[in-house]
Amino acid sequence: MNNGILLFTENWHLPTTGGSIQNAIFLDFAASMLGVSGFESSANFVEEQRKGVFPKTLKNMWIVVSIINPLTAILDLSLSALPLLQSDAYQNTLLIEMASYVGGDWLAILKGVDVFLVLSGAVLTSFVGVAGLLERMALDRILPQYFLKKNSRGSSYRIVLIFLVLTISILLITKGDVKLLAGV
Repeated sequence: MNNGILLFTENWHLPTTGGSIQNAIFLDFAASMLGVSGFESSANFVEEQRKGVFPKTLKNMWIVVSIINPLTAILDLSLSALPLLQSDAYQNTLLIEMASYVGGDWLAILKGVDVFLVLSGAVLTSFVGVAGLLERMALDRILPQYFLKKNSRGSSYRIVLIFLVLTISILLITKGDVKLLAGV
């Protein structure tokens, strides 16, 4: 039996405070459902999609999250007491190191791809959300009409470019320090 499975079995049977391990996994799943709705930007998606498309998109996201999040919670549980990974050396690559320890290189690569896709989705969502919000504010005359100019594809490119410059400036000001960026 490999180390990850042995550690998972030990952690599964540890006494917990405030509930069971199963309850913790359920709460993790429930919290992940909040992200599925895309509360902060779903209105922008609905406005841009044809009738009936958004429920399909939401259903597909629920299916993916229903599989990935409980599996990630179980992976976390299998290594929650591993002192090696609790050091500062793994601060930026903890999930990939955990996956490598439990399942080897193939799982670390899979987790790396998953992390990349999740972060890419978060960046895309932030751009869509900001573009929709600022466009709505310009339409309501809270912001200058300058932001309403669109390119040939119908995108409010001035909003996107200004948001891109602001996000890059934050990265440059913090010099890419992950702890400072997390605080922002």
